[in-house]
Order: sequence, then structure tokens, then C-alpha cells
Amino acid sequence: MDELVFDTDIIVDHLRGADKATALIEQVKTGDIIGRISTLTEAELFAGKDSEDSEKRAILSELLTLFNKSDVDGVVARIGGEFKRKYGIGSADALIAATAFTTRSKLLTRNLRDFKKVKEIIVDAPY
Repeated sequence: MDELVFDTDIIVDHLRGADKATALIEQVKTGDIIGRISTLTEAELFAGKDSEDSEKRAILSELLTLFNKSDVDGVVARIGGEFKRKYGIGSADALIAATAFTTRSKLLTRNLRDFKKVKEIIVDAPY
């Protein structure tokens, strides 16, 4: 079974109660999907206003335990820098794309406009 890298927007959708995103998370819970996130996604999620609330922070922390995590190490940083320069996308998106590239995983996102520019990865909008 292949791993899928989840972009931040999919997890945010789940936290906001979007049924289709929640269905994907349920598949991660049951093991039907192996989910992965970048530690950058983790940082983006904890930067959100909702994480000021201790109860919501605990829910988020528990949710993130379902996912394998990829650190933004030197390799991911260099590849992300190349993607940013080559395709003109933002740094965060470039690093998440580099995570998908280095793990040889498909990236799930609603942000097709930016990620489809990165020819080295497979991108899918799951809903």
C-alpha cells in the first residue's frame, strides 16, 4: 500500500467538519490509507487560531498521531528550494511538494493551481 502525503488544507477541512475530508481521515484511522504529513504542515496547523484553545489543541495533537511525519531536513529543504525557484510557488508549498517527492508519495490537496506546476510529483484533489 502506498503512502499519501496530506496537504494542510485537507486536514483543515476535516477539522472544520467537511464530510469528504473526514472520510479520508477515517481511512487513515482504519489503515486503509497510510497517511503522511510534513512537519511543516504540523507547524501550519498549530499556527492556527484554534490551537490557542487547549481542547482543540488536544484534538489536533491526537489527530496528528495518525500520520507518519517527514521532517524538513537538508534534502527536503534543497529540493523545496529548487521547486520554489523553478515553479514560482510559495516556500511552504514547495517544501510540502518536496516531501511528496522524497517519499515517492502522491500528494492530496485542493490546491491544484500551485501543486500541479511541480512536474516531479503526482498530485490529486481527493474531492
